[in-house]
Amino acid sequence: MRYRIEYADGKCCNFAISRKDLIEWLKLLHDETITDIRKVYKSGVTDSVMETYKSYINKN
Repeated sequence: MRYRIEYADGKCCNFAISRKDLIEWLKLLHDETITDIRKVYKSGVTDSVMETYKSYINKN
């Protein structure tokens, strides 16, 4: 599953290829303001999963 991490008011984003990779990105981006985390499905549809990973953002 791919994830898109949006930060800097939607001007920039990063992609994670797995949940483990997403958590590593969140550790690296602890100084950035993350505005949304979206799960990207194979069809291209996205869903916000920000609430699920909010605890990982707040830890940093």
